Amino acid sequence: MANLLVMIGIVIFVIGMIIFLFGKQFFFLRAFFGDRSMFAQIFWGFIICIIGAAFLYFGGAVG
Repeated sequence: MANLLVMIGIVIFVIGMIIFLFGKQFFFLRAFFGDRSMFAQIFWGFIICIIGAAFLYFGGAVG
């Protein structure tokens, strides 16, 4: 079960980092979130990264 949490955490963390770092270059990401604000992109990317990090922590990969 812990291995599944780690795999899910890695995927969610990577998706969050892509949104956080490259969202302004990928128009479809901002269109998906319904706005064109870079602050919203940074906010949602950060939140998704935190969720992925929580999965990694509870899966035992970190800490």
